Amino acid sequence: MSDTQTNGTQPPAQMDPEIAGKIASLRSTLRENFGKIVMAMMMVPRYRSQMLGDLQHLVLDPMLKDRIAIAYRDQPQDDPAADMSGFAIWASVSEEVDGRIREQIANGVFPVRLKPDEWNSGDINWLFDVIASDRATIATVVANFRKVVKEGDLRLHPLMTRLIDTETLQKMGARRTDEAAPAPAGG
Repeated sequence: MSDTQTNGTQPPAQMDPEIAGKIASLRSTLRENFGKIVMAMMMVPRYRSQMLGDLQHLVLDPMLKDRIAIAYRDQPQDDPAADMSGFAIWASVSEEVDGRIREQIANGVFPVRLKPDEWNSGDINWLFDVIASDRATIATVVANFRKVVKEGDLRLHPLMTRLIDTETLQKMGARRTDEAAPAPAGG
């Protein structure tokens, strides 16, 4: 048989071993982080009743858009066995998506649902949730979150304002959702 496949196309060229290794490493890291995040979410009452299918929009979509910021007790490059201390779920959205987020919050929707392409659709930053073992660690994760989101407004889901003390919020320059938009005209 020739090198031409039965449908007349050429067989795929061999992938560069270095590229293949990087892809394998990326897949492994993605799977490992996905597992860590899901296990942490299982310990939090506000996520326990989520369905398995919800993991797509809760974890995988924001992970693939680099919208889950993981905090470690030690720097992972210094200690490969470093354990995650917590993580933040966030988005940088367009004005249109911002409006839909506000609508979901006003209707009591939790967790907020975004389409895959909405997680990184603009420059309005939203911090939806931080999951960590205790309030002090939550405050540390949030305080360091400004290293991830260096510029622009930072809007917080109302849940966040209950998890974080006012002083930490002020240091971050964050605004509560009721402060993030002007009051409606006429009342």
